[in-house]
Amino acid sequence: MEETIYSVTAGIIKSLDSDLESSYTKSILAELRNSINRDNDYSGIVWQLLFDKLPKDFLNNHRDGNLTKEESVILNTLQLYSVHQQGKNESVNLEEKEYVNDAGHFCVQYDGHNYHLDMKKSSDDQFTNHRVFQDASKLSKYVEEWASNFDKHSPNFDKSSSNEKKYTINFGGSLSNYRARLNDKTALDRRFNTMMAASTYEEFLNNLRHIIKIVKSKSTVQINYPKLAKDLYEFMGSEKDREKLQLIWSQSYYFKHNTGENSNEK
Repeated sequence: MEETIYSVTAGIIKSLDSDLESSYTKSILAELRNSINRDNDYSGIVWQLLFDKLPKDFLNNHRDGNLTKEESVILNTLQLYSVHQQGKNESVNLEEKEYVNDAGHFCVQYDGHNYHLDMKKSSDDQFTNHRVFQDASKLSKYVEEWASNFDKHSPNFDKSSSNEKKYTINFGGSLSNYRARLNDKTALDRRFNTMMAASTYEEFLNNLRHIIKIVKSKSTVQINYPKLAKDLYEFMGSEKDREKLQLIWSQSYYFKHNTGENSNEK
């Protein structure tokens, strides 16, 4: 099975979560926190954690002193996790089986409240049609109808995957659960909106770190860190990828927990 940003990050965090009370794990987490904003001037234990776990195609084979996108987002995610995990005995990672339904002609992602379905007419096209569903059964019915029009000979087509119903929650969804319990949402909303307006990866990451510090001090919110790593990788992609990520996170964050929201459900 091909390794992904999600699976590699999940494996590293699972190994840390398995022994949170050990002096070794605590030293790793401390070094990860100390490595923030240090421009690659990290201790050997950080490099060992990163390079021992990453597959070869994630590594910089040129060895020119620069991190690949994969190395950067996984390291940054582990740094965020270490900040969140500090002083806690239970894992702050929301452990979920990753499932993003991508069968060549459609892709489904769950933001914690709504199912986002992107579709394309052929394997050579871009995902251009977008629908939002609140109800999984309506989503499944629509996907079955859509799947009936697929090219069954496409090498990317896997109709069996449309029967899966496990999706992952993104950072906006996790933060929305915390936001729903606040009497005054102004400060958190301001920080979130600032993050969503970020035009660079560094600015986005800095705001993300501040939000995690806020959540850490106030609540026991768990975050799906492997999913976060995957989303950070998307943010480092094209402008279209970044804008889509910001939209989905915003939709998740501002979901109204106490009302039935309108959607374009089929």
